[in-house]
Amino acid sequence: MAFRDISLRRSYETTANAYELVDEFYTPMLENSRAYLRVAGFFNSSSLSIASKGIAGLVDNNGTMKLLISPELSNKDYEILKIRNSISDDFDLFKDFDLNLDDENLKLFSWLLANGKLEIKIVVDKKSQASLFHQKFGIFFDKDNFDDAVSFSGSINESARAWLSNIEEFKVFRSWNSVENEYLVSDLAKFNSYWNNEKADIADVYDIPSSIKEKIISIKPDDVYDLELMKKYKHRGTNKKLNFFEHQLNAINKWLDNDRKLLFEMATGTGKTITALGCIKKQFELNDTNIVIIATPQNTLSKQWIKEVKKLEIPFDQIILCDGSNTKWRTQMSIALNDAFCNLVKNILIVTTHDTACSNDFVDIILRNKNNLKITFVCDEAHAIASPQQKKALLECYEYRIGLSATPQRMFDDSGTSLISKYFGSNSFVFSIREALTTINPFTGRPFLNPYKYIPVFVTLSDDEMLNYRKYSKMIAVEKEKEIPDEEKITSLTIKRAEIAKNAENKFSCFEDVINEINRFEKINNCIAFVSPQQIDKVMEICFENKIGFSKITEEESASKIISTTQLSERENIIKQFCDNKFSILLGIKCLDEGIDIPSARIALLLSNSINPREYVQRIGRVIRYAPNKKDSIIYDFIVWTDNENINNKEAFRALQIAENATNFKEVEREFEKKGVNLSCLSVRK
Repeated sequence: MAFRDISLRRSYETTANAYELVDEFYTPMLENSRAYLRVAGFFNSSSLSIASKGIAGLVDNNGTMKLLISPELSNKDYEILKIRNSISDDFDLFKDFDLNLDDENLKLFSWLLANGKLEIKIVVDKKSQASLFHQKFGIFFDKDNFDDAVSFSGSINESARAWLSNIEEFKVFRSWNSVENEYLVSDLAKFNSYWNNEKADIADVYDIPSSIKEKIISIKPDDVYDLELMKKYKHRGTNKKLNFFEHQLNAINKWLDNDRKLLFEMATGTGKTITALGCIKKQFELNDTNIVIIATPQNTLSKQWIKEVKKLEIPFDQIILCDGSNTKWRTQMSIALNDAFCNLVKNILIVTTHDTACSNDFVDIILRNKNNLKITFVCDEAHAIASPQQKKALLECYEYRIGLSATPQRMFDDSGTSLISKYFGSNSFVFSIREALTTINPFTGRPFLNPYKYIPVFVTLSDDEMLNYRKYSKMIAVEKEKEIPDEEKITSLTIKRAEIAKNAENKFSCFEDVINEINRFEKINNCIAFVSPQQIDKVMEICFENKIGFSKITEEESASKIISTTQLSERENIIKQFCDNKFSILLGIKCLDEGIDIPSARIALLLSNSINPREYVQRIGRVIRYAPNKKDSIIYDFIVWTDNENINNKEAFRALQIAENATNFKEVEREFEKKGVNLSCLSVRK
């Protein structure tokens, strides 16, 4: 049911029927929501149980609940969240409390918290902790229509007693009513300002300390529908609903209109995966596909896709991982395709890598077993699959196609770029970094991507490096002046010259200066350093000498070898430790450039860089993904500045392209102006 189909009154108040507020407002609104934002002076987990039908609906809709509450909470909520004097990240006042393991309200509360369906923040009055945060309003977002929302404001807190027993009243405001919408917009802005801790003049906002959260989560049931108060709604949890933002819906519709062949040119962090899965879900609704193939650049990304499919409970009968980590994939794939042809199974998901998808074995199995099966081919990081070898994966027999890439253009490879465009329907849906930085996410009140600063770090070459650099420059110039230049020799000399700049010795001292400068103002954390193979040992040595925790992801760290204690691959385990703040800096060589999802990453150090736009766009994308409480992202770009004006201009152009959407773009322009760069010839911002 849509919000507009619910018979909403302009105001509600307590009547003789104790359940009227719950049955006529609270439950149906929750049941049909994809998000519920709530501000309440008082919270009690009993409010969850009285509207268990609504909670089941919210879970079924893959929805979330966010609560901003006062620190004065009920004893029944096991005094977990009662704040006595102050709050800090490491305080532990609750080590002796016991949980009531028989209380289903608490178990439901625990399950929601553990599964990311519920987030709670605590608001403390800055003037006096004896004073209470006492605002009371809530906002529901429609499960189907992103434009529709309903807010309510009045006396009511978030507890069973408030909804059932107290004498309460509240007003209701609908977004589709122009007059009422002003109040809703005001409520949403107010909620986001507190949630993002932007009311520093009057209040401090805190997350639940991790030690407390872990203890709450310890009593969660494996399945929320095992709880007595949820059992009767179990059938509703079998078909989770995908929710989409407006740009994602536009992409899905354009794909349908384009004969279901489309390139999604969407900025990193704007939901390419969810959009593609939305297309697949649409295929299921049309009963028009049997096989879905998802091809990614590496095994770590393949596992991310499988995890997302399982989380959203997309109804595949069988999921097969086809790459080097599964030695039985050929047999499994052949049997699965035969079973689908014989109608023994309906929908099969094959997740593979670009290398495997273009292999003779994979292609042969498809061609021998396809028959009348319809195949949807999803290519993640599609720009990477147009090389002479990998383009063999782009089979014409795939009826439906989705290409995903933030940067589909292949540098110095017009034919490869053209091939990608033609194969995926000669059309694109575009949602750029600039759009993502200026389009507001209605859930967070912030842009889809995190605002960022760009800081150029100018590096000089040593005397020996400068001599060699000039030598190669002279050799290149001489070769170009010949009547028939040797292009291969020019390319070789150009690469050798570029390697000098890429691995300049002075970058190490500049790197040390930067990390120490960051540590002066804040403890360095959530930082990714992109380095070359020649740089990594020295960078690790500097981190060690400065007592900064680090780890690395290179070709040596396996994407398939499983660690027995964690059941994660080596790479997955490193990424998890980074997200858990077990170390401060993650060092990456190439394999971190594409697709790896680390929303907490905030600072990028570009020690190794090139003029290839795809490389730097992907690297920016690693650190500007949105994450709660994430400050402005920062990109430090280590730029070798030489006496070669042409090379400097290329570096300046690359830097300005990275900085064109930065919050300090004008400052960056001025810095290059001081370096003698003619900005009128290089400026990229339109």
